[in-house]
Amino acid sequence: MNIVNLFGRGPSLKHFKILGDCQTVVLSNNLDKEISQVEKFSEYLQDKKIHLCLNMVVGGASGYHSIDFFNRFNVTKLIRPYLEGVRVPGSSGQNIPLEETFLGKNHMEFMYTDLKYPYDYTGTGIAAFAHSLLDCSADVVNVIGIDFYNNLNYGVANYLVSDAAEWQGDFFGENRMQENFCKLVDGHPNIQVNLNTICKDFIDGMEDIKNLNINVIGEKDE
Repeated sequence: MNIVNLFGRGPSLKHFKILGDCQTVVLSNNLDKEISQVEKFSEYLQDKKIHLCLNMVVGGASGYHSIDFFNRFNVTKLIRPYLEGVRVPGSSGQNIPLEETFLGKNHMEFMYTDLKYPYDYTGTGIAAFAHSLLDCSADVVNVIGIDFYNNLNYGVANYLVSDAAEWQGDFFGENRMQENFCKLVDGHPNIQVNLNTICKDFIDGMEDIKNLNINVIGEKDE
């Protein structure tokens, strides 16, 4: 059985140990602070095959370089959260020693056409989730650290480790993120998705998807 564990930056990442072992880890965006500061997270990643889904913001890899991430860990793929042809390969200036892999045309039916790019996902976290489902031959995808900004309704910051944007939601909002997430899960009925999150509110129908198990992490799990 091929198990993929996806890690986002949300506050639920604190409970990463509940995911257990896997064949592939997918990391969403800048998790260098979490790797350095979250107890045992670095050790967990040490023997894993890692796919890094990272946007192309200039300087976006500086944190990873500061912890020597690409030499210390087994990072086998650099995924760019853009449809192939949207961004110019090698234009980020991030100096990552891996070939860039852009999202293929198999992603188009799950993307939106009214966001920043002609075809786009609702954030890098959702793009990383899409990669986990569409490109990794997964039987099971376990997700933690994607909380859909619902945490802001309860006075909890966006990220487990402090960030400049920790109290800001993306312009498309939590409902659209959940809609995109559900579209991806619904489109892959043969893949079991286990979502571990502190999110408490879900769009209509999300909790009824047969191949989606939602584990709401509460105070009892602290």
